[in-house]
Amino acid sequence: MFNALLAWLKDEKVFLKVQSGTGDNLQDEDIQKGFVDYCLWSTFRPECIDTDGELDMECLDSGMVLFRENCTPGEALESSYRQAFGTDFDKEYCETDAIVLMEE
Repeated sequence: MFNALLAWLKDEKVFLKVQSGTGDNLQDEDIQKGFVDYCLWSTFRPECIDTDGELDMECLDSGMVLFRENCTPGEALESSYRQAFGTDFDKEYCETDAIVLMEE
């Protein structure tokens, strides 16, 4: 199980942060439908690059993806990307577009 990852998406010019769920957000109806895991995602864009070292980020969107089995970091990234941008995650294309900067 992973804790979190941060990826830079070159074409979209945003950061995508994905973190594994703790279980607190699974509702009874989710569990009844067979969901056992989830991840939370957020997209961020730098507002500006300040000369004094600050890098303010604007949160553009966020969401939650449910899974019927424990998710891997790759599955969490793919599903979060799909939900955030409404398109399938093309692994071949995203190998050059999605750069995972950190993973815990």
